[in-house]
Amino acid sequence: MEKEIIKDKAGNPVAVVLDYREWLQIEQFLNQKKIDINSSENPFDWYALTESANSILSELIAYVGRERFLELKKDRPDTQRIEKLRQFSSVIKDINRDTENFRNAKRMQLIIDTYGPVLKMINDGKRMV
Repeated sequence: MEKEIIKDKAGNPVAVVLDYREWLQIEQFLNQKKIDINSSENPFDWYALTESANSILSELIAYVGRERFLELKKDRPDTQRIEKLRQFSSVIKDINRDTENFRNAKRMQLIIDTYGPVLKMINDGKRMV
């Protein structure tokens, strides 16, 4: 069975259909971890925040890797740019590896608010560094 997210007319997630065995794994995981979810919010907000934050960070990691590779292939690589890309990559990877960032809705929203515009700028064709 494939996971399906059911949305209302406004496009907001309202339910998830998934395999029972997958649900049991999720339930076991949630029982072991304390996750900071504001109960007044839609319970799928946490899922949307997690996916959004993770996607943004992953895209930025991939971008930096591509840009470093392209810069290193040049006859005269810009060592300052390579160093700036390396530093930015290190920051993004540290954020991505910190599991506490993905247990707190406010921290995930901060990641989205901080790095979403950077990714948009890159996707609009502008160089970050």
